[in-house]
Amino acid sequence: MELALLLAWAIKAISLFFIILTGCAYYTLAERKFAGFIQDRPGPNRAGPLGLFQPLADGIKFLMKEEIFPKNVSKGMYLLAPTISMTCAIMAWAVMPFGGTLPSPAWLIELTGVETIDLQMANPDSGVLYMLAISSLAVYGIMIAGWSSNNKYSLLGGIRSTAQMISYELPMGLSIVVVVIMTGSLRLTEISESQKDLWNILSPPGFIAFFIYATSMFAETNRLPFDLAEAESELVVGFHTEYGAFKFAMFFLAEYMNMITMSCLTTILFFGGYNVPFGLGESPYGALIGLAFFIGKVLFFAFFFIWVRWTLPRFRYDQLMTLGWKKMIPWALFCVFFAAIYTVYWKETWERIFS
Repeated sequence: MELALLLAWAIKAISLFFIILTGCAYYTLAERKFAGFIQDRPGPNRAGPLGLFQPLADGIKFLMKEEIFPKNVSKGMYLLAPTISMTCAIMAWAVMPFGGTLPSPAWLIELTGVETIDLQMANPDSGVLYMLAISSLAVYGIMIAGWSSNNKYSLLGGIRSTAQMISYELPMGLSIVVVVIMTGSLRLTEISESQKDLWNILSPPGFIAFFIYATSMFAETNRLPFDLAEAESELVVGFHTEYGAFKFAMFFLAEYMNMITMSCLTTILFFGGYNVPFGLGESPYGALIGLAFFIGKVLFFAFFFIWVRWTLPRFRYDQLMTLGWKKMIPWALFCVFFAAIYTVYWKETWERIFS
């Protein structure tokens, strides 16, 4: 029985890994297409119909390019850096709940004896803490890449990113604390389930916390307008200046994985997760409908990342740090205080208004 469960888990893990990599590949295509639309140009359209084979062409290019090691790099650390970034990006998906429970297909029941499939790899009691821990570890990949490259631009990019990610971890963590206070749980599935009647974004402290969280997630993923770790106009391409071929591809994929991860987490924390309105989730196909709703919300926030990138200019570094320390952290602390008062005195009344 244990072997059968292990086999079922392995099938689920491999399937999820394949879906993530494929999703990231086509997310890059979507970004390039949308960038072309904004800049009044076609975007990728030569590799296959409508350019749909462009991610495959890019993948082959990264695999076939020559691996070059610059002089005087710290080779072990230089190779370790993209591995850390990629590993942290993948590990974050281990606790992500995509939906409820599905009945297993007949072939899987016959092979493993497992009758239901949870649309989640693991469901620990401290899922929120796990996500925060993994996102904190990701800074090591960028910091080590900048330090080990023996390049001043890379080092500056690594230092910038370290300060930026540590600074914005604080308001992001506090905004998540607001959700934990309102829901009373660190388990991601319970946070999602608690929003069946009222999404957290529709509560007063949740509304404020969402804007703090949304701003922080751009800094955490090094995306415009907070891509100061890369900043082409100042640092060539920042921390990964000396990286090419598959080593660069690992940083590239990690960034897009992190964007999708943040989109999933935003959906779970503030927008009801996989819950389905109008009682549709109670139907026999409720888990699939919930999964479809979840994917739709995630795609919206994934599009939001692209939209902001091609809309807002890059901040100066002093503006970035001023916003984080002098504006967002005080507002986040106030929001935690507000959430505590709301939960004790006003939550039931507010939910009755919306019920």
